[in-house]
Amino acid sequence: LLNLPFIYLAYKHIRKTFVVHMFIAVVLFAIFLSILENVPAFDGDFLEVIVIGGALLGTGVGFIIKSGGCTDGTEILAIIINRKFGFTVGQIILTINVFIFAVYGWIFKDWHIAVKSLMTYIVAFKMIDIVIAGLDEVKSVLIMTTKPKKIQDLITRKLGLGLTVIPGIGGYSGEDRDILFIIVERLDLAELKNLVLTEDPLAFMAIENLHEVAYGRQISKVSQRKNKQLKKKKKFFKFN
Repeated sequence: LLNLPFIYLAYKHIRKTFVVHMFIAVVLFAIFLSILENVPAFDGDFLEVIVIGGALLGTGVGFIIKSGGCTDGTEILAIIINRKFGFTVGQIILTINVFIFAVYGWIFKDWHIAVKSLMTYIVAFKMIDIVIAGLDEVKSVLIMTTKPKKIQDLITRKLGLGLTVIPGIGGYSGEDRDILFIIVERLDLAELKNLVLTEDPLAFMAIENLHEVAYGRQISKVSQRKNKQLKKKKKFFKFN
């Protein structure tokens, strides 16, 4: 029940499929938790437990988020903040948990467990950022297709993404052909590719990593949703 507000935020601010992936991740997490329950616990120095446990936790959470899902509300909040302000997902999760552990230590007067938990999440947050490195990066995509109008409509209507149409000429055929240029988050790239290739299996897509996107006076690893807002203000990318 506590996660319901966060699920609503994910539905509104990320995408519908993300919520589906979240439910799948939660179910699989519960299944594997029950399977591994009978596995003997690691018996070692508490620092070894913290490092190994934090690394495994961060790796698991990182792969889940990288695959377009999550397991709890803090991760949803982290992804939303990541898109709006550019902090890494790991940094945001760590910050949220620092607050949680501080409250726990203050209420239960048990700072020993709170500090150990904090140390575990320090390791985990580094692993999360390592695994999902590039989550907040953007990619530029050039799409060459015989159905530019149809694909343009699908991208703007189904994905809610803005794009730029560049007039081009086929080097072999000499025919006029529009080229679609779009800047997209890695999180949305797979969905974009699937949409384009489903509509036109012969479409050609050139995908390039971008370190950052500059617009106006701001420089940020932006989400395409910000580009959509900029489009409303008539701040378009310009090509010569």
